[in-house]
Amino acid sequence: MRYRIRTRIERPDRALIERVGRTHVGVTGTHAGPRQVADPAIKPLRSEWRICGPAFTVRPEYSDDLLLGEIAAKYAQPGDVIVVDAAGRLDRACWGMGMSTGAKGAGCAGVVIDGACMNGALLIHERPQLPIFARGLVAGASGAERAGWINEPVICGGVIVRPGDIVLADADGVIFIPPELADEILAPSEGFQARAPADRAAGKSYYELRGSEAKLRALGNVEWFE
Repeated sequence: MRYRIRTRIERPDRALIERVGRTHVGVTGTHAGPRQVADPAIKPLRSEWRICGPAFTVRPEYSDDLLLGEIAAKYAQPGDVIVVDAAGRLDRACWGMGMSTGAKGAGCAGVVIDGACMNGALLIHERPQLPIFARGLVAGASGAERAGWINEPVICGGVIVRPGDIVLADADGVIFIPPELADEILAPSEGFQARAPADRAAGKSYYELRGSEAKLRALGNVEWFE
């Protein structure tokens, strides 16, 4: 088996990343579609954590490997989100405090793990306060140090993620946005946010603004008793 370690990736324009970061995760995820939204089991270790940045992907051959996560911080750039494909494994951690300290030192925006993390008490309450999204916490790792892939396409929470895809995540969940689809995804999300103040000022109920009753009546297969 031959593995690839790519130390350089193409990252989206900073203005585009900031544009994504201004949107609501739930609304943007709705418009991105289910293929771009990760399994909802992947959640922040602290509910207030939020991240947005380009994906720096890590895929160990063995899902309990630690070596690739350790080396990732050397090549990640400030603002990157390290995305670890650990195949959803929960009985052994693939990430912990040492790697988080390294990623924090590299200026990473956060980490998304399709697997388990250890040292949760330290990471959540003490140091290094780097936003981490994972399937859960576990008290231990195998200590395995094997090869794998860095900055190749990975699968995280059921989503195919390429290096440089934009990661947007908060307590609602994790979205992966291919830069070439960003305009298509962001336009309706931004439109919703732009309309919201006027909608609130109008004093109408949500169902009125949405035209919900008219839509329901138009279905034609509902009996109404008034």
